[in-house]
This record gives sequence, structure tokens and C-alpha cells, in this order.
Amino acid sequence: MLAPVLSLAVIEKQILPQMDTLVTDEIPNIRFNIAKSYGVLIETLKRLPDSGSIQSNEADGKDMKGSTHGFTLIEERIMPNLQKLMEDDDVDVRYFASTAAQVYSGGGSEPMQTS
Repeated sequence: MLAPVLSLAVIEKQILPQMDTLVTDEIPNIRFNIAKSYGVLIETLKRLPDSGSIQSNEADGKDMKGSTHGFTLIEERIMPNLQKLMEDDDVDVRYFASTAAQVYSGGGSEPMQTS
């Protein structure tokens, strides 16, 4: 619910490190909620520009296309953790991780080009 008001820097430096630690939590409900949260973050990062939040950029009428850095975070930080969760012993964790991974499905929207 908060993802649209978060900046790329906040997601990278504050949200993802916390989620990284919870991927291996001993409670399955924690792990499947992390998997579901990764799905929301993927949707957000696919649209999030380098500066500002989705909400602030929409309010300013700016065209939003995901930044290259956001796609890098998906590929290097989120997808490896989802892969671990897709191999979890718990069937619900595997289900929600697979569902979240499908949100990305190889890249989705293209990142904005930088010159």
C-alpha cells in the first residue's frame, strides 16, 4: 500500500534489506507475505523513475517509465530471493513466490533509456 509513495532510494536502502532478512524466516506465513510483497515491489519498480515516487510523478503529470536501476534491483535483489522462495518446503510460500515472479516475467516494461 505504501509502495507508490516510496522513492527508489528508500526501496533500495531501507525496504529491500529488511525483506532480504525475512526470506529465511522460520515462519512460513512471514515468507509467503514477503513473496507477495515482492510482487508489489516489482510492479512499483517497473514504473518508478530515478527520482521521486510514483505518486509524486503522477501528480506532476510526468511520464513514468521505470528506471534502469529499478530493473537492476528487480533482477539482482528481488528475483534471486523469489527463486529461493519458489524452492521453499511450504506449498503456500512456493505458490506466492511463483505468482510474484510472474509479475516480472522477464522484464515487462522496458526501462527508460539514458543517454
